Amino acid sequence: MLERVYNLWMLPFRALVAACVFAFTLHADCQSSEPTAVIDTTAGRMTCTLLTHERPLTTARFIGLAQGTTAWVQPDGSAGGGKPFYDGTRIFPQAAGVAAGVRATPSEQPAGETFPAEATPALLFDQPGLLAMTIAKGSAGPSRFLITDHANREVDGHAVVFGRCDEATVRLVATIRHILQSTDNHPTTPFAVNHIAIVPAGTPLPPPAPQVAANTILPAQPITALAAPSGPEPTGPTAILETSIGRISCRLFTRESPIATSTFLGLVDGTKDWTDPTTHVVQHHHRFYDGMAIDRVLPDFYIQFGDITGDISGKVDIGFRFRNETAPGLTFDRPGRLAFGNGGPDTNNSELFFALNPMHVLDGGYPIIGQCDAASVAVLERMAHLPRNASNLPLTPVVIRHVVVQP
Repeated sequence: MLERVYNLWMLPFRALVAACVFAFTLHADCQSSEPTAVIDTTAGRMTCTLLTHERPLTTARFIGLAQGTTAWVQPDGSAGGGKPFYDGTRIFPQAAGVAAGVRATPSEQPAGETFPAEATPALLFDQPGLLAMTIAKGSAGPSRFLITDHANREVDGHAVVFGRCDEATVRLVATIRHILQSTDNHPTTPFAVNHIAIVPAGTPLPPPAPQVAANTILPAQPITALAAPSGPEPTGPTAILETSIGRISCRLFTRESPIATSTFLGLVDGTKDWTDPTTHVVQHHHRFYDGMAIDRVLPDFYIQFGDITGDISGKVDIGFRFRNETAPGLTFDRPGRLAFGNGGPDTNNSELFFALNPMHVLDGGYPIIGQCDAASVAVLERMAHLPRNASNLPLTPVVIRHVVVQP
């Protein structure tokens, strides 16, 4: 079915295929032959050129779902083909931009079967404005796509690039992502895809599609305001991180997270031994965080530091791990939470992160050890918007010069 849809779209372009340069920077003739996906959303229009030559299977699936010519499955498992799949699907925040293209909740039926993830030629997430189909368990689809607002090589291997979007789309994606993340995905007005039109090359773009009704958007989600912060206030000492761009001051939850805070304090003052993951030599009386650089920045999400393993999966440690801790009411309900990062339950060791917004999706998974004050949150926001590379590392290193603890 995918090949048939693709062949229908490719008939006008057959003569150009042999001349195309199979690289991300395409020959001008190839570019002129590519169709455009016009993604009208409740917040505005996104416009992306589809890479039908490099990604025939992926673009065929996307086009078929957008137009309703590919069979798909309703969330209850019944047939839903014959009408455009993406119309009325909700837009969600994603670390690299925004994602859309699902009708079902995780407990319901997906849109259909997955398909082979196209990997040749290699198209990497080395620039903003990429349209991609997500990969799960080595296969692409069945329907979920994302659009990036920044170069992000962390997405390589997790999604198949099949389109490039214009600068106006990148700006709109960044705006939507910011609103969704700053409200913990509780916007006053939901964001959704109104309609996706596939426009052949050389054809004028259609007028904007009508707005979908909020109560028809899928997956269904109640429109509720983000709850006000609540829960315990920290009563422990204050950790002060003097960084190259400003002071960050966070009071600690020593009563609620005793294991996590004692581990942090021991690493701060050098009383906690740890093992160098490269030399395997045990370090004694070494102030762990002093002189360390911030190693990962995702605007509106979090800022990470404290990982010297170079292993983002969390499989490598520094000679110890400790279990997760939770306390009633202590949640990611506000910006400025300081918490341990990990690679799964009970795998905490030295990595920490600052939450830049409320993120209840993290509740229970990461031990919260502190709350930073308002002035420190402003420093974190400034840090989050520094220019960064495709590995989400600030181009100018942000260094933690010294950490002190005050009663």
